[in-house]
Amino acid sequence: MPIVSCILPVYNGERFLAEAIDSILRQTLVDFELIIINDGSKDGTASILEEKQRSDSRIRIINQLNGGIVSALNAGLAECRGEYIARMDADDISMPGRFAFQAHYLDTHPGCVLVGGVATTRELGETASERVTGGPHKRTDLTVFPPKIAVSVHPLIMVRRTAFEVLGGYRAEFPHAEDYDLFIRLAELGTLDKPDEVVLIYRRHEDAISIRNIELQERSAARAEIFAIAETGQGPVPEWLFEAYVRYRILRRYKRVDARRIEPLIRQAWRDLFDLTPTRVFSRRYSQLRMRFAKVILGYYWKGLKRR
Repeated sequence: MPIVSCILPVYNGERFLAEAIDSILRQTLVDFELIIINDGSKDGTASILEEKQRSDSRIRIINQLNGGIVSALNAGLAECRGEYIARMDADDISMPGRFAFQAHYLDTHPGCVLVGGVATTRELGETASERVTGGPHKRTDLTVFPPKIAVSVHPLIMVRRTAFEVLGGYRAEFPHAEDYDLFIRLAELGTLDKPDEVVLIYRRHEDAISIRNIELQERSAARAEIFAIAETGQGPVPEWLFEAYVRYRILRRYKRVDARRIEPLIRQAWRDLFDLTPTRVFSRRYSQLRMRFAKVILGYYWKGLKRR
């Protein structure tokens, strides 16, 4: 049995696929299997995979009709034999020492169920720039609102296979936030650690799924949080609060990745900030959310003043 099973789902990924695969085949830890799920690609993906498989017996290919990312990930999980399961995307580049570092970390940290690391981002035509780990929180806390969720950058994680077996894999109920839902559930089993080690070059481009589906992704992530909060017995989050929270998440996300779409959202954010209806005034959860709206709004206008 290999030490590491790496699952790589791909749909019409011919643009960067060969480079992504080669970065896995160059790992210094050689005892791994690379399971690639071709999710009904219609471009040259199949030809690239056939060529790569002929060159390295550690590559296993699953061809299936297009069923989406969750279907592809769970198909890959079902074939994994390794003690640890690594994720990889078809447009990123893993550093050569990634598997060796992460497997050793899990070996020496028995309370950790997921180990991430640092990714350096790369815009098309640019060199590696920003360092990202997925988020600031080291531990998940569902007792506060908005909740604090420990997350990592999905394509660079390595997880104990036993944890996936307990959780039953990925869930389709949270489209484009299946990784976020996974992180929330994994926190019940152990720690999600993000050591200061660069393990991936994360490629940002307009065709990326996360960029094309921001609003649906943020709504799904919020639903995953609310679902987890309800399971702790804290009581349901009312619909009006949920919708305000979704607006805040979308506003915050566009502030980071697409400033052109902020302006119409800012007007609604002002209304959320100064909504003084009794239900909102006496809601402890909404008072915390109101502070978050204020922070984003002030940051938006402060950034505009600095540009002048």
